Amino acid sequence: MKKQSGFTLIELLLVLAIIGIISAIAIPALLSQRARARDKAALENMTSRIADLAGQWDKGKEAGLASAAIITNLSTYLQTTAANDKNPWDGSAAAFNTTVGTAATGQTASTYATSMAGQATVKGVSVFNIQTPAATGIGFLGGAVLLNASSQSDTPANSKKRTKVVAIE
Repeated sequence: MKKQSGFTLIELLLVLAIIGIISAIAIPALLSQRARARDKAALENMTSRIADLAGQWDKGKEAGLASAAIITNLSTYLQTTAANDKNPWDGSAAAFNTTVGTAATGQTASTYATSMAGQATVKGVSVFNIQTPAATGIGFLGGAVLLNASSQSDTPANSKKRTKVVAIE
């Protein structure tokens, strides 16, 4: 009689059970990593645009333009470069609002950042705002974006929203 070699049914079921347990652990971890990567991409879109807008503000000031003309130029700049960035949460949506809003002067950086956070309402879409410099002070250029996940340090009022504010002169 020949001895047959191979796996028994019990051994095969045991291997399938182990694979099922491992995939039940790995798939949710993979999905949460994808969500974090999309949040990072949305945040990076916003922060890089803030740096671009601050550079455009400085160019306008060096050219001797008035604040209102520079703000118009900033919106035009956003519109002409809008195709370069994609919304990581919705590929068919824009990555940012192409209009730069204005804020009342005289705010501190923290109150300005808080007011900016309230403007982020669509996941992954950055909004930008400017507080023009007063005659005796500095102004602020800020952005806000709504993310998918919140961190434990968030306050409930601004959960899932991130802001970046830079000073301009």
